[in-house]
Amino acid sequence: MTSARATRVSALMRKEAAELRAAPGLLLTPLLMLLTAVALPFGIIVGVPAWSGEALGSADDLVDLARELTPAVPALAQLPADAAVQAFVVQQFLPLLVLVPVIGAMTLVTTSVVGEKQARSLEPLLATPITTAELLGAKTGTALLVSLALLAAGFATLLGAAAALTAPGVAGTLLTARSLALVAGLAPATAAVTLVLGVIVSSRAGDARSAQQFGAVVALPVVGLFVGQLDGTLLLSTGGLLAVSALLWLLVALLAWVAVRVFDRERILTRWK
Repeated sequence: MTSARATRVSALMRKEAAELRAAPGLLLTPLLMLLTAVALPFGIIVGVPAWSGEALGSADDLVDLARELTPAVPALAQLPADAAVQAFVVQQFLPLLVLVPVIGAMTLVTTSVVGEKQARSLEPLLATPITTAELLGAKTGTALLVSLALLAAGFATLLGAAAALTAPGVAGTLLTARSLALVAGLAPATAAVTLVLGVIVSSRAGDARSAQQFGAVVALPVVGLFVGQLDGTLLLSTGGLLAVSALLWLLVALLAWVAVRVFDRERILTRWK
């Protein structure tokens, strides 16, 4: 990237960040998803024993389920029964964190593109020397950084809560290769796919809500991963998660090429003039 191009992209990213600071309500939905992803597992870990008066490790069926996760998370084999069940619960809800950047990405990028079209502020921007690739790259880049910041905050909160509220060793299972492949590999790749799809839809959609509804298409596979983990039918290994992440990044490159070409820059400029 040349210095002139880098200057244009960074200036537009600063503009996007300033607009986000002026409308913090856009982060409400992903923040609620973040709180849900963190609260649910600890609601079970803390609430169920308090309600039943028995430790989670006293239920043999739960212990057996936890041990079945050992091939995917070998660290479970070293934990006593109660800690193993706690770690199992945390691992089962970990895919919910993947939805945080997905929802954040779709909300931010669709609002940015469609909002500027409705406010008629996109047309003057297109009249500048900035290219379509630079414009879309700045918008998706800003949304991706914010979404990944939400993901990092959620994971740090989950890790801190595990260290404070669970048995020794449970928090360590969140730092295993599989957990990190899910959070640092699959989640960013899924968010990037969401962003590029959001740009493609937003370039044709007339309102942000219609474009955001398309985000359900991307969220469905993540929900499927979550459900598959709950019933034990889908337990991707570390290698499997990394392979899926790599395929998703290839899909991002393909969709980015499509996004630049379907963005009808000439029609928008003609309408403005």
